[in-house]
Amino acid sequence: MTTKQSLVIISMFLLIISCDKKQTDLEFEKSVANEIFPALLDSVHYDTRLSPPPPPPPNFEKNDSVKIEWDESKMLAEYEKRKAELEKDTTKLVIAIVDSTYRIDERSKKELIKFYKEYSIKLDTINNDKPYKINISELKHNAKFKLKYRSDFPATSKVWDEKYDFHLSGITGFSRIQFDQTKSYGVLISGFGCGRLCGFSGMVFIRKVNGKWIIDKIKVTAVS
Repeated sequence: MTTKQSLVIISMFLLIISCDKKQTDLEFEKSVANEIFPALLDSVHYDTRLSPPPPPPPNFEKNDSVKIEWDESKMLAEYEKRKAELEKDTTKLVIAIVDSTYRIDERSKKELIKFYKEYSIKLDTINNDKPYKINISELKHNAKFKLKYRSDFPATSKVWDEKYDFHLSGITGFSRIQFDQTKSYGVLISGFGCGRLCGFSGMVFIRKVNGKWIIDKIKVTAVS
């Protein structure tokens, strides 16, 4: 075997190892996303069938000539009653999942270091710019939910105008995950849409505790 042939074989071997390493990193990230998803969906989901709880009573001056009837206890009781009714409801809540992951931005990467500053973490340098197709069959979730791909619905805001034979409860998705070098801390972007002017997005800080991934905090960055 010539020296040139040997170099070619070595180069191919190193390339194969490199590809395997990238695949392993991606599979690890997918496993973390799948593990954290049930808690993530429970955290971001808002059931639009349930009106928000009553706001605090208005603060009127003593000399205000208008008397406002404000029965906060009654309003809270009605809210809790409706909430209990919906918890017993067996209707499947359909959630549309954006087909592919989002790109993680530089702001989120900086916020990851800031959020876990007491641990002096350093960012993993694995390239996570490229999105991947989300396999909804691998996403575990509460039995009350049913997942569908976002691409199964109208691409525009008309998604909220269509008549379905099921209850479309919202739209969500998530980004690639930025880990630290030890792969013990991470951040991703997610959110929830429940109507034309109903929804939010934010940064989700996650951490590995006793071998399991948990959500430490969801920092809201945008509201509609």
